[in-house]
Amino acid sequence: MQKQIYEKYGLRTDKIENVDGYDTFIIQNYLYFIVPAINITEGEMMELQQMSSYMLAKGDAAVASFVPTRAGTIIARIHEQPIVILRSHIQPYTRTINIGKELAKFHQRGRTYPYYVNYCKRIGQWKDLWGKRLDQMEMFWRSKVQMHPENEFERMFVDSFPYYLGLTENAIQYLVDTELDDEPYTVDCATICHQRFTERLWRQGAKLPTEWVYDHCSRDLAEWVRYFYHTNRLLTAEKMKSFFTEYQRITPLTTFSWRLIYSRLLFPLHYFECIEGYYLAREEEQKKMYEEKLSHLLNQSGEYEQFLGNFYDLVELPANRFSLPKMKWLSFS
Repeated sequence: MQKQIYEKYGLRTDKIENVDGYDTFIIQNYLYFIVPAINITEGEMMELQQMSSYMLAKGDAAVASFVPTRAGTIIARIHEQPIVILRSHIQPYTRTINIGKELAKFHQRGRTYPYYVNYCKRIGQWKDLWGKRLDQMEMFWRSKVQMHPENEFERMFVDSFPYYLGLTENAIQYLVDTELDDEPYTVDCATICHQRFTERLWRQGAKLPTEWVYDHCSRDLAEWVRYFYHTNRLLTAEKMKSFFTEYQRITPLTTFSWRLIYSRLLFPLHYFECIEGYYLAREEEQKKMYEEKLSHLLNQSGEYEQFLGNFYDLVELPANRFSLPKMKWLSFS
């Protein structure tokens, strides 16, 4: 790979290491990330490059920039696969960041982004995207029911899907009611967000624009909660309160924002990604991992219902005073 990188980019490196799922290398004071570009269109890439330049210009030194090829393009092909290379300045010392505060500042900068976004735009599209994803999986589920499950994973999928179909329909209805009943404020305008925000994304001190979309800030807040819940359930309450407290010291959230967060937590994204991941996996080891993950999700579904039913209380939000509707069926879980 080093030879192809030199041919395409003119960058010489003797050592490539895997860091948090990315191949990386260091030249002088820069950390370079080799990022697969299989699922990112050229239009999206151009918008992400513009967002990256803007956030750097606004003073976010942790944002990685795109490295052009010798030919002046963003995307290169190495071993017949499209890739981009991003680079981030290596900090002279490790900085401990307050994730809630840092995310609020990131969103604050992103809200002032002045350019039109087309390909990376997700704001206002959740209902259609969720509905489409549900319809596709329902069709696939029906085919599996007719053919009968072939293994333990498919049996779990066939048995569990009706429950998650209902949960998804509840999420869509909660979202629709929010858009009908509540009024967005200035803070609810689109900003630069992440596909799936977790603390791991910023662990290396670099913010990779290939992870970004243009959406409502609640996307990142909800996905942080989802990831944290499924990896650290025992510590959820205090950590969540601290996260939202720090975020709101920079940007207080509106009732519209809170309701979007809740609707996104209702949407069982973790389930969809588990099912999709299994059927996209090529290696038996990967399939086994998804089978174990699905079994764990199903075993913990009752606990997740309780978590959803108590969410507003866990973050110490007076739901009644703010007229935040709760899902009644979750209150009895």
